[in-house]
Amino acid sequence: MSEPTPTRQERIRQRSAERRERSRQQTRQAILEAATQLFEREGYEGFSLRQVAEAIGYTPTTIYLYFKDKDDLLFAVCSQGFARFTQALQRAYDQHPDPLERLRALAWTYLEFGLSHPLHYQVMFMQRSEWALRASAPAGEVEGSTSYHILLQAVTEAMKAGKIRMGDPLETTNLVWSGMHGIVSLALSMKGVVPRWDNPADVRRLAGQFMEMLARGLSP
Repeated sequence: MSEPTPTRQERIRQRSAERRERSRQQTRQAILEAATQLFEREGYEGFSLRQVAEAIGYTPTTIYLYFKDKDDLLFAVCSQGFARFTQALQRAYDQHPDPLERLRALAWTYLEFGLSHPLHYQVMFMQRSEWALRASAPAGEVEGSTSYHILLQAVTEAMKAGKIRMGDPLETTNLVWSGMHGIVSLALSMKGVVPRWDNPADVRRLAGQFMEMLARGLSP
């Protein structure tokens, strides 16, 4: 039995509801983009919801229709950061069929994301761990995050292909992750404190040396 045909008034109401929803989503995205730009320029402590509202030509009250407070907005920015990070890792994974080259590509992608999005990275991985857990894994487990699983899968496949020595995939994944996180974290926190952390070229050279050392250590 076919569904009844909507009346003209019902179609008008449906189109009106769809327009309102599109407008709502566009406004929400505009808020997120403005917040991201302010966040990257000013840092967490350096901007307010009023500044976000001014950037998009709305009143601060409008922001509260979409986000309950500053932390809620910054959590959404953090969530977008995780989505972009995961997309970048997935592209690197898909573009490199060789298991060992895939691991290298994932490590470089991790590094470049951290250097290119320093404030996102600091919030995601260094400053607000409760946001990181909520944004990366709703269950509150790092292993549940898509980005972690991409790296874990690459490590597991490299082991099965005989490219790296057999062992506990979780342990090896954590080893690779902790190494890259250490390099990115030092690059972001030691500028002007320790020599050679100011220059991205030096950081990349150090990362390359670390990857080669890790590859030798994991060789079968």
